[in-house]
Amino acid sequence: MTDTPEVVTSHHGTVLRPGLVTETELQLHGSLDLAGIAGLVLDVTVPDFADAGAVFVLEHPLNAGGTGGGGVVARRLGTRLALVSQPVTQEAFPAGEMTAFAADSPYARCVRGGEPVIFARPDSRTLERARPGGREIISRYGCFLAVPATAGAEVAGFLTFARSAGWGGFSDADAATAARLAAGTGTGIANALTLMRHRFIADTLQRSLLAAEPVAPPGLEVTARCLPAAGQIVGGDWYDLVALPAGKTGIIVGDVMGHGPEAAAVMAQLRAAAHALALLDLEPAELLGHLDQVTTMLGRPMLATCVYAVIDPASQSCTLSAAGHLPPVLAMPDGTTRVPDLPGGQSLGLGSAVYGQARIKFPPGSIIALYTDGLVETRTRSFDQGILALRAVLPCGPCQLDTTCDRLIGALAERFEDDVTVVLVRIPGPL
Repeated sequence: MTDTPEVVTSHHGTVLRPGLVTETELQLHGSLDLAGIAGLVLDVTVPDFADAGAVFVLEHPLNAGGTGGGGVVARRLGTRLALVSQPVTQEAFPAGEMTAFAADSPYARCVRGGEPVIFARPDSRTLERARPGGREIISRYGCFLAVPATAGAEVAGFLTFARSAGWGGFSDADAATAARLAAGTGTGIANALTLMRHRFIADTLQRSLLAAEPVAPPGLEVTARCLPAAGQIVGGDWYDLVALPAGKTGIIVGDVMGHGPEAAAVMAQLRAAAHALALLDLEPAELLGHLDQVTTMLGRPMLATCVYAVIDPASQSCTLSAAGHLPPVLAMPDGTTRVPDLPGGQSLGLGSAVYGQARIKFPPGSIIALYTDGLVETRTRSFDQGILALRAVLPCGPCQLDTTCDRLIGALAERFEDDVTVVLVRIPGPL
């Protein structure tokens, strides 16, 4: 006994087999790439269902009123023509091309009505707006079908198909099958557009929240990295450089508990507050005391750690204070390292706190590393073991700080289990 294909034929042509439509629907629902969605639809429809096919997305997503008066503006995602090479197809019907369809066009009518439209020839305005090569190709076909790509009650775009005169026109059964495929296409388009909007918002948020590339103040070399945890776009880490009177520089590194947008929102508030406080030229301990008060007033049950260092190249010194933050590591010009002894201070946001500070020598050629726990602490390595590893990797002599920073991250935090921030500062040594 032989299996017979799931194909239903009529004098109008071939109706796509139900199993293939179902399989394609599943793929369309899972696809988040607009070009890929168009490719899936055209792979199963041309040439088995039609001689030509195209996929459009409305320029005003999920809004059927693209232009005034009932017309629609759509962007072509892809086109497939049987027996016509892809280069010729692309030249006549380029992907990405925007087209305004008149209100009385079958394309606008299918979008407004939410139902397939079968027609013998495109409207005159659509033909006028087509490229010369495109008009010649369109003239070869004797029947057309436009189908809205719906996503629930909204229309995300539409599909168009064409058959040559020798094949026969589209039937109601053809239109019904194409409508089912178009519904899956609409869902896929809507999902892809939603993801694109979310990515745009996330990218905008990331650019606005993450610190800009540090500009080294006079008398200092500075490099920094601020990277979110794996799978996150933004995080709760931050750093900042603040120019202070008398040639000094304030350096802030902070870490808000958690990941993602909520931690990033708190981070942005604390970074702005810390920057404003630093501009007042406060002592590090005093700054952290005020920042702790700000944290407790945010109305969010979230903790943060912070370290603030004021570096004075003229006196070759650094004054530091920490709020629940891991201590900095100092690499000396002779290759030795040490961890400065700082007074203890509780994390920000726990309530009224008093912070101490320490002043250390910071001679030319030495490097101070300020960082968050994501650099040194992992699921399998405690922070004290991580600090030992940092001390082993940090010394670099006269090498570039950029190279050293990347080497630290690659050696200690390659999996990005947590947000990672590193700031390296050096007073240049003698040439």
